[in-house]
Amino acid sequence: MLITNNKERNRFEAMVNGEFAYLAYEFYGDVMALVGTFVPPSERHQGIAFALVRHGLEYAKAEHLKIISGCSSVSIFIEQHPEYKSLLAIEE
Repeated sequence: MLITNNKERNRFEAMVNGEFAYLAYEFYGDVMALVGTFVPPSERHQGIAFALVRHGLEYAKAEHLKIISGCSSVSIFIEQHPEYKSLLAIEE
């Protein structure tokens, strides 16, 4: 699955069977708030949201950004992958 950063729409996105799945974000200085995921209903429960989250976290890491989780998928992913906790601007 190819995930791209659509900077005009502030989201990481992937085309999945003709529909977009995405992780939306907002910037507050050098902090990136990961605010929500959307996966088309027919494509849910296949790990797409977590793939988007991982991509967003890797982007933040590469760009030396801190993140704020405003999305349950992001919070759950970080809980399951504690190596990303150092990216949190605020400890959860």
